[in-house]
Amino acid sequence: MVLLHSAEGMNWQSPPKGTSLKTLKEAEEQGFILIRGEFQKREFRLTERGFDHVEHDRRRLAARRL
Repeated sequence: MVLLHSAEGMNWQSPPKGTSLKTLKEAEEQGFILIRGEFQKREFRLTERGFDHVEHDRRRLAARRL
């Protein structure tokens, strides 16, 4: 979830420092992100499903704070 919430929109971006390949692969397998590049140049972007999931979760968390 930290990986998804760290994303800034649906643009290609570097994963947060300390993100493991396993975390990236699991998010990709669940359809939340796309991955490109290798090793130090690896980048990810949210898919439509991932973006919708993050927006829903952000709205849910905001509602809990009220």
